[in-house]
Amino acid sequence: MYNDDLVHFSNSDNCKELELEKQKGESLGVVIVESGWGSILPTVILANMLNSGPAARSGKLSVGDQIMSINNTSLVGLPLATCQGIIKVWSIQSTQAASMLFISCSLYQS
Repeated sequence: MYNDDLVHFSNSDNCKELELEKQKGESLGVVIVESGWGSILPTVILANMLNSGPAARSGKLSVGDQIMSINNTSLVGLPLATCQGIIKVWSIQSTQAASMLFISCSLYQS
């Protein structure tokens, strides 16, 4: 299992950048969870998306994708509450598109 994880996360084709367009005050429309204790890449995982939210509208994200950063702020190794706070602050304050770096896990089966 761990070897497969390492191969998947080291494949640059699985790491993608995305620009998410949104309105001021509009949330990203995501539910995130921790990747779990012992994860090779400790970050947050996309657990659910609001159908009308910017994340779902992009059509590029899937449940299970690992979010690495938002607007060049790394989420790797941060506690879940901190990651949620980063997303919330961006949602409330920003009128600009968000740049998100994520690892696509939608086709990955461990």
